[in-house]
Amino acid sequence: MALEYDWSGDAPVDDATMRAFIAAAIGGDQRPDGTIFLNGMYVTVRAVTGDDVNPAIAVFGWEQRFSATFRFSNRAAEETAEHNTALMVHVLIAFAQRHGGNGVLLHNGERAVLRYGEGSVVFSSDWDDWVENAEVAPLLSQFRSENLAQPLL
Repeated sequence: MALEYDWSGDAPVDDATMRAFIAAAIGGDQRPDGTIFLNGMYVTVRAVTGDDVNPAIAVFGWEQRFSATFRFSNRAAEETAEHNTALMVHVLIAFAQRHGGNGVLLHNGERAVLRYGEGSVVFSSDWDDWVENAEVAPLLSQFRSENLAQPLL
């Protein structure tokens, strides 16, 4: 089973802008269908409206407007997976700083591991993957870490 992180946010950004932002941030190749590929990972993005809204996201207190899924290959080398994880985190931080709004990164669709909003980025303090990743760990001293509420578990 491949590892997956789901990012949802409320910034009013269209699909094309999101895809271009993510592709540039990770150095990925955007395909004609909009999927962004990088060795060991691919990302899909979609605007969320009407019936597409995930009602579970409402528990975070804002209206979901977009969703992006980062899927990691289970065949990639550990170093590649760790680097891709760091790239994903940098995408969210850069997006939060540039576009603002609120957002949450969920591990496999249910465990909140990173949140942003009101001008801050917060890492989950009980998510060991952040500490164990040599590229992400230095970010923990630059941004807050705390026990994040887990309304979907």
